[in-house]
Amino acid sequence: MRIWYQSLVEGGRVPSYFEGLAERARLIARPGVEVTFASMPEGVYGTHAPAEVVIYPYMMSLHIQFILDNALRAQAEGYDVFAVGSVQDPGLTEVRSLLDIPVVSYGEAAMHFACTLGSKFVVLAFQAGFDQMMDLRIRQLGLAERALPTVLMDATFKDVGNAQNHPDALVDRFIATARESIARGAEAIIPGQLYLSEAIARAGVTRIDEVPIIDGLVSTLKMAEAMADFKRFGISVTRRGYTHARPPREMVEQARRLHGRPEIPGGK
Repeated sequence: MRIWYQSLVEGGRVPSYFEGLAERARLIARPGVEVTFASMPEGVYGTHAPAEVVIYPYMMSLHIQFILDNALRAQAEGYDVFAVGSVQDPGLTEVRSLLDIPVVSYGEAAMHFACTLGSKFVVLAFQAGFDQMMDLRIRQLGLAERALPTVLMDATFKDVGNAQNHPDALVDRFIATARESIARGAEAIIPGQLYLSEAIARAGVTRIDEVPIIDGLVSTLKMAEAMADFKRFGISVTRRGYTHARPPREMVEQARRLHGRPEIPGGK
């Protein structure tokens, strides 16, 4: 089984982050599963951190095109699953409408796993704007009654980056923020960006006061494996309704030519 794991982070910005992802994936994925980690194009965020850009709907409407390009490429190259490694699930609906292979995403997978581990979950994120964005996503998934309002912790993208190798200070802040949510009834905790999830996971923290932390990479890869198994047994995504309707191939090709998108290997 081959899984294409699409990140919103640029590879050159934090190479140790991707090295750590690949190392953990080898421990998480079951035998015979190959995970390819793909980054965003260099310079896509300019001088800004990714977390500072993805909170703007217009900016993401542009950058999602890179995700769609890679999704089509992954299918053409024979991958079994396409995974979106971002908690806000960017491009998830569009990708599912395009591909025949299973498509999973960190946010959706983590929230559904959280619902099996506790009555109410909370997303802990950093960067202003993520709280409203995640609360909107939770409502879109129909999980508002299972979630507390998203909480922002006091941390910057640089802080979280430093914590990939030196996590102690960030972990202390994460635990303090988590305990405030636990006091309000949270029974499962989702780190609000994979960057944050990785820092917490690499520190070995999986539980706070008997409340589980939902590991983003574990959730996404295990959901990917499960959906590939579903596909093997003939169970795949619906093609009824608006959100899952797949456009005809010639319509896709004409639109991609018009908008100057790159040709996909295999002619898809």
